[in-house]
Amino acid sequence: MSFFAVQVRSGSEIEVKKMLQDVLIRKGNQTIEAIYALESYTQTINEKTAKFDLTALTSTDIDDHLYIQRLQTNASNLRAAYDQLESYKDDNSIELKQEYQKQIKHITAKVKNIRDTTRKIGSVLKGYILVEVDQTFDYLPNHLWHLIKSIPKVMGIPSRMNIPQDEIDAFFEEVEMSNEIEMQLDEVLAFERAKQEEDKLIQQLNQNAAKEKQETISQQLDDMYTDIEQEVQQAKSHAINIMKRVKAFIKNNRKTVKLPVTIFKRLYQDLVQKGSFPPQMNSSSIFICRLQQWLQQSRAVLE
Repeated sequence: MSFFAVQVRSGSEIEVKKMLQDVLIRKGNQTIEAIYALESYTQTINEKTAKFDLTALTSTDIDDHLYIQRLQTNASNLRAAYDQLESYKDDNSIELKQEYQKQIKHITAKVKNIRDTTRKIGSVLKGYILVEVDQTFDYLPNHLWHLIKSIPKVMGIPSRMNIPQDEIDAFFEEVEMSNEIEMQLDEVLAFERAKQEEDKLIQQLNQNAAKEKQETISQQLDDMYTDIEQEVQQAKSHAINIMKRVKAFIKNNRKTVKLPVTIFKRLYQDLVQKGSFPPQMNSSSIFICRLQQWLQQSRAVLE
């Protein structure tokens, strides 16, 4: 076996892999044993999530990803065409611009609908794919070099020399291939609104509401007080290995956590078995509580 690196346009790794596979099938070329774009997925979980799927990627997932890319390319082309007509005021141009707007709106809605029901797929090896040849070659054969170079969005082949096997083995051992979950938790409120909400919740709590209502209010207050970034950073400082890949940040005014699927499964074993995510779990304080409990149980030794 021999391995060769191919440089491609960043963000087009999976698309180039599929195009190269199609060309090889069409030409009946069986010299290339495998093509690696090293796909992984990120699945978003938020208050709208009723069900989630943590299984491995399928050919359907890849096809959906490529379909979305084609739709986005079409939308970009339509926007460029619209911009070229921006200064024209004649009836034909106005009518054409309206048609472009209609098509762009339709495509945007279609992309959003697909994204709401699929996982975001990307390549671990940004800007490159790896080609595995079924024989041992010191240099990439000419016929394969020309075939690969003919694929759109291939930027070049950095070296025609094969990558040594020990480097390939080390690469596949070190590369982080695990899929990820992005959890969109409770909203981050502006200071004045947060203060108003806090006062309202405290007032409700002091009105001797039913126990269940008090627990709900207390959780809402805990969520407001939880600094997700600081809490996760503190947890990471006492743990090793895979925990280092947990990230907390603010995205679209929501407290957000991105973590490997393996950790999500450990934190939410009860939910993973059901395959659903109840709206009440959209809570930063619950996430931190589960994280701390798991770290304590595992003694922060993560394999």
